[in-house]
Amino acid sequence: MRSTIVMLAEASAANPRNDTASVAELEDGTLLAAWQKYEGSEGSDFGLCRIYAKSSCDGGKTWGRERLLIDRQGDDYNVQAPGLCALPGGELLLHCLRGHRGGSSSTMEVYASADGGESWALRSRIWERTQGQWLQGGANHMNRLAGGRLLLPFHFGSGHQGDQHNSVGCYFSDDQGLTWSRSGDTVDLPMRGAMEASVAEREDGSLLMSLRSQLGSVFLCHSFDGGDNWSLPQASGLKSPESCTSLRRIPGTNALLLLWNDSLYEPGKHHFGRRTPLSAAVSRDGGASWRKIGDIAGGPYEYMNLNCSFTRSGRAIITYTQVEDPAFELEGDPPFKRDGMHLKAALMETEELLNASE
Repeated sequence: MRSTIVMLAEASAANPRNDTASVAELEDGTLLAAWQKYEGSEGSDFGLCRIYAKSSCDGGKTWGRERLLIDRQGDDYNVQAPGLCALPGGELLLHCLRGHRGGSSSTMEVYASADGGESWALRSRIWERTQGQWLQGGANHMNRLAGGRLLLPFHFGSGHQGDQHNSVGCYFSDDQGLTWSRSGDTVDLPMRGAMEASVAEREDGSLLMSLRSQLGSVFLCHSFDGGDNWSLPQASGLKSPESCTSLRRIPGTNALLLLWNDSLYEPGKHHFGRRTPLSAAVSRDGGASWRKIGDIAGGPYEYMNLNCSFTRSGRAIITYTQVEDPAFELEGDPPFKRDGMHLKAALMETEELLNASE
């Protein structure tokens, strides 16, 4: 499967981790990427990170003009997981999570930009200072549905992020992100629960959700009322460790693209298996069956915190974090390592994705 791999943000001793990116195409064709950049020597989920941006004027092949977008405030230990959403007329939304000290509370904010991401103003808070850590994790995405509704999937629980049991719900906005309402239904799974939901709108307007779990498979569920109610999750038949997925409909088609780690379930390893390779599958029947079309990246690395956006010209921009460790061999255990984490992008033409699925 052909792709062009580019470095979006390279880790260093003073910048141990770059990940959880989102890309939006501006009206003039420029691409804007936002991601969480860690500073200092600590790259854990609770280390210092802030929201930075870069731009590309050549379809994602090169990226430059790095700048800070959203900073920490007050008792935030970091601000993380930015998601960009382009609205009709050129306005941009950016949602991001403020994690508060202690790891058991968060606030989700939405910012708006009318000048292509150069300046941002707070538009709303979807939730504020929760009891328990509510978040999206690596599946940082806000869906704009065909009817104009904004849908934000999230997972939540009571306690510290590392040990709480999680369920998935959704928030909705019908006024461009000014006000938000919460779904009446939640999605749950055993063990650590349902996490890092990714949602795609099918051609008929129904929704499909993919889930991170500790059960050895990518789990899927459906909604036929815009995300307020969801079916009981079922295993997709795709094996998986506990890791993030990204689910998208390929524009102009009924084909669904799923990005995930096609790896054995190994409960004795951290995250129940190896987060490698980074793989892609396509469904042409609404998610009932899947055909793996290839691996985007492999080798002695881990891949996580996936996202995908499509340009108007038909290019898929797939962003992911690559974790490097010289001691990591495929026959050994993948390390639990939170430095040397580079942010990369795979550029693929949608025609190639569709041809590979035939």
